[in-house]
Amino acid sequence: MKLEPREGTPDLTPALNFLSGVRLRLHELAGRDQNALSFNAQETLSDHPAALMRDYYRHARVVDQAVRQAIEVSTEKAGTLLGRFHEWRSRLSTSDFTVSRDRVLLRSHQPPQDLSLFEFVARHGLRLAPDTIERLQSFTPEAKWDDWKRLLVLPKASLGLRAMQEAGVLPHAIPEWRNIECLVVRDFYHRYTVDEHTLVAIGSLETVTDGRFADLMSEIEDPWLVRFALLMHDIGKGSGREHTVASVEIARAVMDRVGTPDVDRETIEFLVLRHLDLSSVMSSRDLYDGSTARALADRVGTLERLKLLTMLTYADISAVNPQAMTPWRMEQLWRVYLMAYEELTRELVTERIHDAAGMPAERARFLEGLPTRYLRTHTPQEIDAHFALAKQLASRPVAVEIHHERGFYKLTLLTQDRPALFASVAGAISSFGLNILKAEAFSNATGMVLDSFTFADPHRTLELNPPEVDRLRGVVRKVVEGKQDADKLLRGRPKPFLSSRVKLRPRVSFKDDASDGATLIEIVSEDRPGLLYDLANAISLAGCNIEVVMIDTEAHKALDVFYVTHQGHKLADELQSELKSELLAACIGSR
Repeated sequence: MKLEPREGTPDLTPALNFLSGVRLRLHELAGRDQNALSFNAQETLSDHPAALMRDYYRHARVVDQAVRQAIEVSTEKAGTLLGRFHEWRSRLSTSDFTVSRDRVLLRSHQPPQDLSLFEFVARHGLRLAPDTIERLQSFTPEAKWDDWKRLLVLPKASLGLRAMQEAGVLPHAIPEWRNIECLVVRDFYHRYTVDEHTLVAIGSLETVTDGRFADLMSEIEDPWLVRFALLMHDIGKGSGREHTVASVEIARAVMDRVGTPDVDRETIEFLVLRHLDLSSVMSSRDLYDGSTARALADRVGTLERLKLLTMLTYADISAVNPQAMTPWRMEQLWRVYLMAYEELTRELVTERIHDAAGMPAERARFLEGLPTRYLRTHTPQEIDAHFALAKQLASRPVAVEIHHERGFYKLTLLTQDRPALFASVAGAISSFGLNILKAEAFSNATGMVLDSFTFADPHRTLELNPPEVDRLRGVVRKVVEGKQDADKLLRGRPKPFLSSRVKLRPRVSFKDDASDGATLIEIVSEDRPGLLYDLANAISLAGCNIEVVMIDTEAHKALDVFYVTHQGHKLADELQSELKSELLAACIGSR
């Protein structure tokens, strides 16, 4: 049978012939009007049922696209409420794209060579116009890693990827995508084809309703990493080999082409290689066995990777079928996350570097006593830089370095430990109007402290006045040496405006079982200027010593973890109660 396609719509003749033929055979097999393409029917209709179903989905996709276009033509009429809304949306038009009736049209015949068209779609929640889809046939974007990052960092990145899929651009941008297009996994659990599963998984991160996982997603600093890993995690299926290994190899080839930097490559390769690990632990390990927690922590390595892997697992399970992420599975996944989190935080104090093998004596002394986390979270180049800074301590009491990296600044400081050191440095940084985003503090066996602070410059003070970088370095050095008082520096700053309505209720919790020799203090609070200084200062004023600290700030939420001792021991219950009151007061700025 031959159908005459309307202008701008795909030819449905091949789809009609295929689907009609399958339907007739189903009727013959059942002896009645039976249209269910069950597993048994698939095996009866073809010696290669997976190939049959792949053809089915390819034709069904063409029909779906044609029906969508027909519905749009019949419902998009001028003067209707919907029509007027879409006309208002046309104000989003740019020099490259114009928006008409909520659909994106190209202003020039050729689309931009990067991914900006699909970034525009994702940013504004739009779809491509049929004319745009037609123009994109055989279009191969010249997308580099920064182009992918700009798309995948957007909250609705899945819309841009779906537009690439709908226009046939995704397999041109990533030729290996053809391996999984309309590929069927023949089991009772997978509802979607592999390519659709991938896009549903990425989309599921945009609609997380459980508050625990929503908070966890908001804590991830580089969301494009987990989204790109999801894009790659099943791309090795259909290769005839174990799909995880094949997916890693393909991901490496793709990242070679787009120029992914080493630090991002390592994380993505880890996520793809380990994307089934948490699911396996959920279903086949005793979650209350301490060895399970230790083995998982060893495999994951860092809290940052744990968060990424947990959200990837959440997305992967959610995209198996609409009912796959049951309340029970969600609880099990959260239990696995907490189990690994507690084990990794325990290691911050209990797991230390001793007798570093194969190291020169001077380098081994530098590493001796640092937490094992230090080696996991720093590249060899960063460790070399820290070692070089440590050598400066032979001729000066403090070594300070400040670097500008990708829109933020990083201050690294090495010196001998002293009371209130961490709080003083935090106060000095805050006194310049800088926002501390992340901080870590470690010490080695000789009492040398290595503090690092990552901070933003919201008022562009350092950017517009380069000499201010040297002044900041000098102020930090003076504060550490006791020649300047951080509290006095902060008094000169205007007090931040505090809303009468607290958006995030602060939480302070103490855990004595997280470490053999220290009490863990975990603080969740609304971020504000000077918060880190106030928290660290409250701990110091209570006569406590900060052994290890991890600070993370994301989306105006501060997540602070301190390992604290008092006179060399864990904090007594009475001291914990007093300190909790002080820390809660510091969270809301009333100290």
